[in-house]
Amino acid sequence: MNNIEFQGDKHEAYVRVTLNQHYRSVKEKRTGIVRPSRDGEFSFIEGFNFKLNPTQVDVSSLAFHVFQATSGYGRDKLIGKCVLGSYMFARGKALIQWNSAIANPMEQKQDWHTLCE
Repeated sequence: MNNIEFQGDKHEAYVRVTLNQHYRSVKEKRTGIVRPSRDGEFSFIEGFNFKLNPTQVDVSSLAFHVFQATSGYGRDKLIGKCVLGSYMFARGKALIQWNSAIANPMEQKQDWHTLCE
């Protein structure tokens, strides 16, 4: 992940991954807090498994929310999000990656996606 704009001097981030079905959250997981490398890029190297019935593929999506971690009692700031899912939820590269993952469930694939707010 690169070109992330932070507020303040704390440059730490994490990703919350949510499995949604019919626009409703079913399961949620999150990465650990990551600091940028020397070249300023973030690498989230974690894997998550979600069990999904084949009959639920068309009504499911994965939402990736990137947050800036804050200290104290303040709320973490949402930097951006990306949604992968069926045609009901995603288009373009996100839809292509979703279809590829469903067609090849045991194969890992990495791809860059643009974050939106």
